[in-house]
Amino acid sequence: MKLCSEESKKYVHYGATTQNITQAGSALLMRKSHIQAMYRMSDCLKTLSKLSFKFSNQPMIARTNGQHGMPMTFGFKISEWTEEILRFEERFEEIEKRLFILVFGGAVGAMHSFKNKGESLYKNLADRLNLQRVEVPSRVIIDNIAEYTFLCSHLAAALSNIGRELNFYMRDEIQEISENLPEGTVGSSTMPQKINPKYVYTFVALAEDLASYTSRGNAMMSIQNEGDLAMNQFQKQTIQEIFPKLNILLEEFNNLLNVIRINRKKMNDNLEITKGLINSENIVMSIAPILGKQKAYKILHEIVDEVRLKNKNYQEALNSNKDIKKILSRKKIIELTDSKKNIGNSRKVSLKMSKIAEHRSSKLCSRLNKINQVTK
Repeated sequence: MKLCSEESKKYVHYGATTQNITQAGSALLMRKSHIQAMYRMSDCLKTLSKLSFKFSNQPMIARTNGQHGMPMTFGFKISEWTEEILRFEERFEEIEKRLFILVFGGAVGAMHSFKNKGESLYKNLADRLNLQRVEVPSRVIIDNIAEYTFLCSHLAAALSNIGRELNFYMRDEIQEISENLPEGTVGSSTMPQKINPKYVYTFVALAEDLASYTSRGNAMMSIQNEGDLAMNQFQKQTIQEIFPKLNILLEEFNNLLNVIRINRKKMNDNLEITKGLINSENIVMSIAPILGKQKAYKILHEIVDEVRLKNKNYQEALNSNKDIKKILSRKKIIELTDSKKNIGNSRKVSLKMSKIAEHRSSKLCSRLNKINQVTK
């Protein structure tokens, strides 16, 4: 009102309800915060791209059900996370057309006060604010905010899982990853030897907090009639909380990725804990074309049991088996049981995902820059 002339003051709130105005303001603020969050997601993709490339050929053990499975590379592990984040980036882009809408239909949404000028006014105002329109500009449109809340919670749950996975590799008995902490960092007030991870626990706590907002998304859908002040206030409170938390979480994820330190030696050491047994599938698939898969698997299973129970050398057990030595030479067995070479497509996938993430990060930034130019 203070910015209006005496004449224009007469027409403030002319036909529009208070919620039309506050919802329009919220949509503009949400878009601004969302754009900042997506810039942070772009930064995360860029960092993941660098890590995937850098460690594309660094062998490590892949674990299934907590047990040693087969060799892969750390770059492949990063690639798993990268593709997941890329799918979230797609989801966030796709939701924009439903999230950034102008609701401007008067008291109950049917444009009573605007008479036959309603459609024209609505279109012109939406175009000026660069917001999407809906067919029914009802004050109780709330499903889009609920959907965004679900999406933020979903992303947070996925990021929490990544944080916990990183924390798993930081355990004393594994030590494949650590945080680059300042010298003299204290881990415990009573145990001088302890150096606890700092960044990962802070990150997981933030992620778990935002992940818990799923229930908020469900709760806000309980809205009555064509206006519900209680639910409007609940929606406003949720919006004020999730957007800053999303930005902080993505920033902390990027910080965590930049502070982790990879212990190549420990990854290599852990790869050999089973003394070559993790390459058993490699042997199976090398003799299966001749013996058949079932027989090949049975032979290897018996050899593995013999190695474990009688503490035998794996390569020698393979060489002494009458069926295997007819097919594989000693030299070939050494090659097939080399864990550092038995990484499948890990390196190829890592390099491919590194390029994809770098491209998508750049593409996302370009798209956001265009939105910013339009909305300034």
